[in-house]
Amino acid sequence: MNHGDMDMGEDSCSMNMLFTWNYKNTCVVFRWWHIKRLSDLLLSFLAIMILGYLYEYMRYYIHKSLANRGSQTTNVDRRRNKLYNSCLYGLQVGYSFMLMLVFMTYNGWLMIAVVLGAIWGHYSWGSHVKTLAEDIPAMACH
Repeated sequence: MNHGDMDMGEDSCSMNMLFTWNYKNTCVVFRWWHIKRLSDLLLSFLAIMILGYLYEYMRYYIHKSLANRGSQTTNVDRRRNKLYNSCLYGLQVGYSFMLMLVFMTYNGWLMIAVVLGAIWGHYSWGSHVKTLAEDIPAMACH
């Protein structure tokens, strides 16, 4: 089909609903995070690995924060602590869902980046979370 000189979006985001290794014109969660070249893929791969690592650090930080909070003396302190913990939990859930959206690009390279970031983060922080989790209730799994 000939459309003359009209730009038909050769440089627009592709939407894959099937697994692919093709990285060109992949948008990662946002339209501005557009992978067009191999260098974009490499930078995105590194950024996603770091995001996965930071997610594991966040889990560690939340568990550490919960374990370090002693018993509260007043109802106000208990409510403030409960609100703080709930906000941290909500932040963790939102972060995990954003990583899930990266995975749902169905791009093999980006999926590997998420998994490698999780491995790296768990290697660095996972044993600390297990140790702290023995003393506090575990968060719901998402």
